[in-house]
Amino acid sequence: MRIIQSIEPFYYDNKPNKYGVRFECHASCQLSAERATKRGSLQTNSGKEGKMIQVMNWLSMAIGLIPLNRQQSRSNFVLDYAMMVIVPCLYLASYLGINLMESFGLPFLDACNSVCRLSNNLFMHLGAFLYVTITLLSLYRRKQFFVDFETRLAEIDEVIQKCRRVAELDKGRAQAVKHSVAYHFTWLFVFSVFIFALYYDSKELYATFGEYAIIPFMVSSFPYLAGSIIQGEFIYHVSVISNRFEQINKLFEKINQEARHRHAPLTVFDIESEGKKQERKPTPAEKAAATKAIYSTDPKLADGLKAQKALPANQQNELNSSDEEDEDIFDYNEGMMEENTGTTSEANLPDLFKLHDKILALSVMTNGEFGPQCVPYMAACFVVSIFGIFLETKVNFIVSGKSRLLDYVTYLYVIWSFTTMVVAYIVLRLCCNANNHSKQSAMIVHEIMQKKPAFMLSNDLFYNKMKSFTLQFLHWEGYFQFNGIGLFALDYTFIFSTVSAATSYLIVLLQFDMTAILRNEGLMT
Repeated sequence: MRIIQSIEPFYYDNKPNKYGVRFECHASCQLSAERATKRGSLQTNSGKEGKMIQVMNWLSMAIGLIPLNRQQSRSNFVLDYAMMVIVPCLYLASYLGINLMESFGLPFLDACNSVCRLSNNLFMHLGAFLYVTITLLSLYRRKQFFVDFETRLAEIDEVIQKCRRVAELDKGRAQAVKHSVAYHFTWLFVFSVFIFALYYDSKELYATFGEYAIIPFMVSSFPYLAGSIIQGEFIYHVSVISNRFEQINKLFEKINQEARHRHAPLTVFDIESEGKKQERKPTPAEKAAATKAIYSTDPKLADGLKAQKALPANQQNELNSSDEEDEDIFDYNEGMMEENTGTTSEANLPDLFKLHDKILALSVMTNGEFGPQCVPYMAACFVVSIFGIFLETKVNFIVSGKSRLLDYVTYLYVIWSFTTMVVAYIVLRLCCNANNHSKQSAMIVHEIMQKKPAFMLSNDLFYNKMKSFTLQFLHWEGYFQFNGIGLFALDYTFIFSTVSAATSYLIVLLQFDMTAILRNEGLMT
């Protein structure tokens, strides 16, 4: 190591070096330290991800949605992006083969009637729009996002661990275990729904096309599977951000509890001059001398004093009660207060404010990468859900069991509409949770300010930082929210807007009389 003299104080682990000396390592030392930090961060994050997240990442890499070595900046470029080129080429070959060669597709079978043909074409072309869009956006993202995300997350986790050591919060883990159980149960339910959807589609296609079932499968269920996995990646990154907000909220809440239960000697400040009021309680002799001097110069005050002494003792106590109350309000020197001599966590406030800003910046970066892919997925979910309800109510309820292919297409709409709605709901829920946790930080800080703890009154720096933080978040709240490239907000209001629009379309669609069409197809007598 070599020592380089620096004029500015150097902060290492948030502790200033009083000698102004900065320590720097050679390039090899820095590289090894960076690898060690990154390796430890990745091990911590992989432990938090769980089995389900790892399975989703492997599946994403297998079908070419993310690079192979997404967390390594230096790796084989061809090997990383090989699957992201091969799988789209296979999909385009299957899609063009079915539409140009008119083979291995449901619309070209004799048993497929006009309703089956229309439904299958809509499902296939809508899937093509979804898959091509998310594939192009995935190629545009490349691996730089994953590298930057993991690097910033490692820096945030390092500061959080330091703050937790100061606040002594490394002991309780019951809430984390409870959250982990609910988290994995949700992922287990989602995977079960997807397995059922894929099993049903592959079984029906194999019964129709035999060993060539992979070709129609690539244009039927595969695009919706790929879009859902991309949303799963978005869900994972948003859940990580929400978890970091929860951790800093626990640290803020620890400071709030200390401000509620622990006290320290208070110091009165003059707000206008920002200086301490140096008050000294006069002795009885000094009070008598001052009173005598005042009354000797003012005859009216002397007469009032004589009249007050002539009153009974109980009336004198009533007259003096207000003066005693005023003295109790402002006389802090006589109060017996318990001094806090233990470890307190208000020293974490500057780091927590910086952490909050870093997590918000991480949210903006994540939304910029995955927000555009939410638009085609939500659009496909909307169309599939509406047409699935239409087919189920106007076709399947009337001629169920008359045509196997028509029943297959109808059930395919219903299954994938339910699956995509579940994924969309999880996305909206986690985005709302992340927004609420970020707002909760500002609410806790504002609550601390209202309590006026001793550390805030004794140091203007804490008060100014807390005031700036709440004001900054007030502006930030109107600036950013998880959204789909500004078209809609990813919160619960999107569900209300979608249901309202779907109701309007269904009112029109359900007015169509399908009996004549079904009779012409021989499905009704």
